[in-house]
Amino acid sequence: MIAADAIPAVAYLRRSTDMQERSIPDQRAYIARWASEHGYRVTAEYVDDAISGTSAKGRNGFERMIADAERGAKFKAVLCYDISRFSRGGTNETGYYLHRLQRSGVDALFCAEGIPEGDEGELLQGVKSWQARQFSVKLSRDTIRGTISHITEKRCAPGGMPPFGYDKQHRSASGQVLRTFRWLPDGSKHELGPDGSLLRTLAPGEMVKKAKSDLVLYVPSTPERVAIVRRIFQSCADGLGFRAIAARLNEEAVPSADGGQWTNGQVGRIVKNDAYRGTVVWNRRSVGKINGVGRDGRLRPKKTPKAVTNPVADWFLVDEAHEQLIDQRLFDKANRAVAGRRDERCSTRPERHALLAGLIRCTHCGHGFVQKQVRSKSGSEMRRYRYYTDGGYNRGGRAVCDLTNVPADALDAWVLGRVRDVLIGDRASIAAAIESFVKAVRSPSGPVEQRDPTRELAAIDKRIKATVTMLADPSFEGLDEIKGTLADLKRRRDALRTEATRIASAKLVAIDEGDLRRWAKERFEAFARAADRGVATVALVGVVRAYIDRIEIDPKARRGVLWLPADAMACLRRESASNGGAHEDFRGALKVKGEV
Repeated sequence: MIAADAIPAVAYLRRSTDMQERSIPDQRAYIARWASEHGYRVTAEYVDDAISGTSAKGRNGFERMIADAERGAKFKAVLCYDISRFSRGGTNETGYYLHRLQRSGVDALFCAEGIPEGDEGELLQGVKSWQARQFSVKLSRDTIRGTISHITEKRCAPGGMPPFGYDKQHRSASGQVLRTFRWLPDGSKHELGPDGSLLRTLAPGEMVKKAKSDLVLYVPSTPERVAIVRRIFQSCADGLGFRAIAARLNEEAVPSADGGQWTNGQVGRIVKNDAYRGTVVWNRRSVGKINGVGRDGRLRPKKTPKAVTNPVADWFLVDEAHEQLIDQRLFDKANRAVAGRRDERCSTRPERHALLAGLIRCTHCGHGFVQKQVRSKSGSEMRRYRYYTDGGYNRGGRAVCDLTNVPADALDAWVLGRVRDVLIGDRASIAAAIESFVKAVRSPSGPVEQRDPTRELAAIDKRIKATVTMLADPSFEGLDEIKGTLADLKRRRDALRTEATRIASAKLVAIDEGDLRRWAKERFEAFARAADRGVATVALVGVVRAYIDRIEIDPKARRGVLWLPADAMACLRRESASNGGAHEDFRGALKVKGEV
């Protein structure tokens, strides 16, 4: 029986996944028993089910509880099963929200922890908060490492819904078909047996456990879906654009992946998806809240828990991982047609393409700058004004960063001038630049010295043999970690072998001087024409990205810094260098506080 003078409290319940051992009912029962034994009366509860605790953002129950406490709700304590249920955000985040509760006159109590009061309890609470965070960090690291191993070593498909035209098939380690999942337009999916018969229908979001040794592969879906995919690629290769293809499919009432009408975006994603040529692509985006990963397998702590798009250099690609729906010839033809139409659009509508998109960063908020444009009437003439604006302000207003605008035409022209100097410098003509380029390429050592991976490859092989020896010793502790190390070493060895093969092949290729000179002449002249006109073609954008590392803008100092690779800066006869690169300041083009 609850005493009349019991302290009013609320319960906060959370679990990360629907497969965790400590369920919501378990937490509720434990907290209720603890409250009755310690003189508390639970008047309400806040629940976040199947939500990670690595950040408070997105936990609606948690955020509502903090807000209610600060509004003066009639409870004096928050009861949690343990500190990891409250937060896995580390000592800083956990301490921040504990302080907000304390300032509102509300205590946070962790029933299963047994944390004493006073200085000792405060210290112990910080340690346990750190431990809760480290659990998530280790889990993130192990999950990424396991995913990389499954994709690169076992050639498995990544998680989530398969591309339209494919199903997902689970197989045993020996290759026996266990089950196949076919996604339906409403997000539910059919589970099919080894013989293709329907076993059951799973609700949207419902998961099925699988053994760690099981293989998950893409397999062709129904003949109707496969035919739609092949039709899209053939239509694109024949010259139709995404919008025209979508219109034709809609005219014939062909259902899309979500059961509705086709859009040009859906068509475009299919044509650009390497999965259809039998390749698994992973790490296009980092959706985890703690770590991202590079192509070399090294983890990178994320600055924001939000999903971020990764550069192509960080993608993991595994060829011949599953049956292709589109052969390589048709895939390449369709994508060449897309690239050709894109070049034409950029030439005829250069205002639609941002020359420096993705290169400009704010030193204050870390966000990239995006291109915008406005139109204004000057007399009887409509004029267009382009500018780059801070993406942080664009997304979140002054809570993220100040408004900073940079005139796009002026900055583009200034950057193109720097690139022209790198390519041609103070040479008298393009012809002289071509001759210098041809001479550098045909020199015995080549324009850039290539490192020899042979020695590192031998060292990697030696480490692999030593690691395998340790695995053979059953008394050795830490076998899981050793297996992970072995997988990392094998990935590095494969990358080095590929690099060695590429270097060896490059040395065997004989370059015809006439062909090289003609190729260089076409490229230099095309760049010069585009730079003179200020037309942001795809080719010109590619040149800019090859010679410009990044542009940093400091909105407080009203100054920008253009960073170039050290070898490119040498062409400008600059001697300053920092962190492997060199920079040049620019002023005058930068406007702050909304001036346009």
